[in-house]
Amino acid sequence: MATKVIEVADDELTLILAALRSYLTDFGHDEADLQRAIKRLIAKLPRPEATVA
Repeated sequence: MATKVIEVADDELTLILAALRSYLTDFGHDEADLQRAIKRLIAKLPRPEATVA
């Protein structure tokens, strides 16, 4: 599998993480392989920088 690099802003990264977590909660026990894949992907993503308002 080829590695791809994309650049996203912190707000986009926050959105991606939220979407993946939401997607993860939609799956039950029958999709354990998909749950593991999503969890691996979430673990690879960096945490967005904290912004001070």
